[in-house]
Amino acid sequence: MDREDSLRTREQRYKARRWDRMFVSRKLITSEAFLSLATATACQVYFIFLSKCRWEKVQTRPGSRDKSWTIMNNGSIEFCYTEAERYGISSKRFTKAIDELLRAGFIDIEHTGYGLSKDKTLYGISDRWGAYGTEQFEVRERPRRTQRIGFQRGNRHGRNSRPKKKTTSL
Repeated sequence: MDREDSLRTREQRYKARRWDRMFVSRKLITSEAFLSLATATACQVYFIFLSKCRWEKVQTRPGSRDKSWTIMNNGSIEFCYTEAERYGISSKRFTKAIDELLRAGFIDIEHTGYGLSKDKTLYGISDRWGAYGTEQFEVRERPRRTQRIGFQRGNRHGRNSRPKKKTTSL
C-alpha cells in the first residue's frame, strides 16, 4: 500500500478498485472506422474519452440476464487542451486527433467552447462509427465559430463586453 492509498478510506479504495477497469468491444476495435485512424494519438485520445465516461446499468425487467450499459454524462464530457498537455499530447496533435475522431464517427462536439471566460468544449461519444464506409454514414466536421472574438463590437465574452451606459449631456 503506497502513501496515497493509505490516505483513502476503505470505501474510496473499494471504488478505485471497482472502477479501475474499462471494456472496449471487439466489434469497435476491428471496425473499419477504428482501423482507418491514421495516428496513435487519435486512439490514445479516444481511450481517454472512454475513461471519462460514467457508465450505468440500464434497468431491464427483473430477473433478466441482459446487461446493457449507457453513458450517463454523454454530451458533457470535458477534455481541454491543458489536460491533453498533462497526458503529453501537444495542442497541434490534440487538434488533429479530435478532427480525426470526428471524421470517423467516434465523438461529436455538443458545445463549442471559445477558450474565453472558462467556456469549455463539451464532447459526446457517438455510435456513428458503426455505419462508417456506408451510405448511411453522416460525415461531421468541427463547427466553425460564428461569433466574433477579440475587441470588437458584439463580443459577449470578457469584462469589457457590457454595453456602455448612455449619458445625456446638457
